[in-house]
Amino acid sequence: MMINSGLIQILKLLALKGAGRDYIDITTTALGEDMEMSQQSASRKLYNLLNLGLIEEQRFGRRISVKITSRGMDLLKKEFMDYQRIFEFSEYLEINGEVVSGLGEGKYYIMKDGYYNQIKEKLFFEPYPGTLNIRVYAKDLPKVDTLKNLPGIGIRGFVSEGRTFGSVKAFLCTINSEEGAVIIPERSHYTDIIEVISPKNLRKSLDLEDRSPVELVIYL
Repeated sequence: MMINSGLIQILKLLALKGAGRDYIDITTTALGEDMEMSQQSASRKLYNLLNLGLIEEQRFGRRISVKITSRGMDLLKKEFMDYQRIFEFSEYLEINGEVVSGLGEGKYYIMKDGYYNQIKEKLFFEPYPGTLNIRVYAKDLPKVDTLKNLPGIGIRGFVSEGRTFGSVKAFLCTINSEEGAVIIPERSHYTDIIEVISPKNLRKSLDLEDRSPVELVIYL
């Protein structure tokens, strides 16, 4: 069943009433009034949301309580990111954060021929052996989610010495006005950390240390 705009509007209304956090009591009569539709239409749309796995329902006699599922919240997040792209983003994103130390694995991965040669070919620079890790401030985390859902510049995965290395997508950027690129591994476990590569040792060229604030301008 297609998730149409009417279902999304009801999901949004339920979220505004708190159903994204916990079960809330509703009546289809009140819901219909809020959505300017009949009680029967509201009841049918609730059934559709339930059937699509976008809400969970509890019934106690004639009393109904609903909560938005993780799938439902993901749908609302996608809507949010689409509107951000329309109204807030144009051809670039501005993301702010601070420098943090990584695990030292960046050099190993960047210097693998399978990545290194593609970076030179597709990003038009020879990367410094290592990545700069940026912890993104909370206010800009939705922008990171948006970035993860954009195609970027594809860097193919490969197999080397019996080991599989996953694909990566990259976005050219500036960091405090120095040129570089944000790289997002296909299997990244980070939620608030993004990695930056550059032709230069960014810590040295920008005089950065842990907790130094940085501004990224990322080109889409």
